[in-house]
Amino acid sequence: MDPMQFITDLLAALPVFLFSLVFHEYAHALMAYRLGDRTAEWHGRLTLDPKAHIDPIGSILMPVIGLYVGFVFGWAKPVPYNPGRLGNPSRDQLLIAIAGPVSNVLLMFVFAAGMRVLPSLEGALPGAIVEAMYLMGLWGVLINAILAAFNMIPLPPLDGSKVLAHFLPSSTSWKLLTLDPNISMIAILALVFTGALSPILSALQGVAFFIAGLPGGSL
Repeated sequence: MDPMQFITDLLAALPVFLFSLVFHEYAHALMAYRLGDRTAEWHGRLTLDPKAHIDPIGSILMPVIGLYVGFVFGWAKPVPYNPGRLGNPSRDQLLIAIAGPVSNVLLMFVFAAGMRVLPSLEGALPGAIVEAMYLMGLWGVLINAILAAFNMIPLPPLDGSKVLAHFLPSSTSWKLLTLDPNISMIAILALVFTGALSPILSALQGVAFFIAGLPGGSL
């Protein structure tokens, strides 16, 4: 990769990635709070302050490496919650889990909608600023599509495992949620780097780029 292109992409992508990751975790915390559990609030997680959510390795190092190799992904510190404080633990844990990926889908569409109005700012703002906003919008669409799809992989500790567990018999869901972390991580990485997520990513990005008014549906 060209060093200058990498630096340009890093300056545009990393802030967007961190914001999207923080928003994802905040969505978990907010949903738990709305459902009656204040555990996340007590742990200082009901906030958009990045310091409360960022994991140095998962939120900074891995995205930088991922950007260099061509697939930006990572994670933040998991939001704690107490099922015993939820009114309907089975349903509410599903809602808490799915709140994160849904927040990324919403952000993806927000970035796409923002890109649609950028042409109207040409002339009102310096071209370099519009170009930077455009690049950040592109990364906003791509990153949030990746975060939504990645987190819905039905393997622990990702949100998708809790979503799938909700629909399985209790004995089977327990086996899923207690799967050996090493096996789970190997399977997750295999899904990521073999392109198994590509159909989902393409579908999400296609809709977002349509909203943005972009042809081709790709970066």
